[in-house]
Amino acid sequence: MFTECLQEFLIYISSKGFVLFKSLISWYIIEHRNRLTHRTSALGAVVLTPKGGGFMAKQRLLLVDDDTDILEVNKAYLENEGYEVGVATTMTQTLEKVATNSFDCIVLDIMLPDGSAYDLPSKLRVYTKAPIIFLSARDQLEDKITGFKVGGDDYMTKPYSLQELSARISAHIRRNMTADGFLMDYPPLTINIKSREVILNGKQVHLTNREFDILRLLAETPNVIVPFSRIYSVVWGDDGMCDNHLVMVNISYLRKKMEKAAPDVLFVKTEWGSGYSFAYPPIRNTLRPE
Repeated sequence: MFTECLQEFLIYISSKGFVLFKSLISWYIIEHRNRLTHRTSALGAVVLTPKGGGFMAKQRLLLVDDDTDILEVNKAYLENEGYEVGVATTMTQTLEKVATNSFDCIVLDIMLPDGSAYDLPSKLRVYTKAPIIFLSARDQLEDKITGFKVGGDDYMTKPYSLQELSARISAHIRRNMTADGFLMDYPPLTINIKSREVILNGKQVHLTNREFDILRLLAETPNVIVPFSRIYSVVWGDDGMCDNHLVMVNISYLRKKMEKAAPDVLFVKTEWGSGYSFAYPPIRNTLRPE
């Protein structure tokens, strides 16, 4: 808790234009790194790997900011989350790195010494399809709209939570790789979008088409309630009157099949009176909702 508060305090005062003390930054980074263990983020940062891959390579991020103190804090935190992190401080460096390296997500500060990062997305798209997140103290609505119009996938304003930044990075990488036919990996569950295979605890779970479509829909937005009407519309292709009972029956079959492979965890959570959500990390299966 202390380290997270310190990180966010440093980001806050930097965004407001105060002076950061190098000694404090250096102390924090050294102490924090000494305690780091590579772990899966409690927020659900997932690793996606191409089908057939025998190992899970680290996802690679590029952080771009002319404030080197903030850059180091962000880098230390995201490395702790399990990412491999590259950094750049100018537009020129950014283009050089993207032209010669592969990244899974790019986080851009807008005001850089050699220009505005609003000009970068169109140039970056020559080399990469990686999602782009703007990170800036410019918090006016027109700034955010411009960020999306020029090709950004997300826009966060300073001061910000490092936990939220990590969660957004994870979500964008997952969505981007899913679109390219990669795996959605929520250990111990893996969903292969292309082959429509589901592996849980190392065992294949044989689902019907509708059961698979329900699981995929829920897994695309972890810990977010998906209403009955949305599930029915997407899975059954009917925007008319929703059949809640039909959705509940298919969810029940889906859960029973997943329970056989992993009786101790629950991924599909009932949101009473609303619909369902994909729980990640999964719920320990002591009191299973129906």
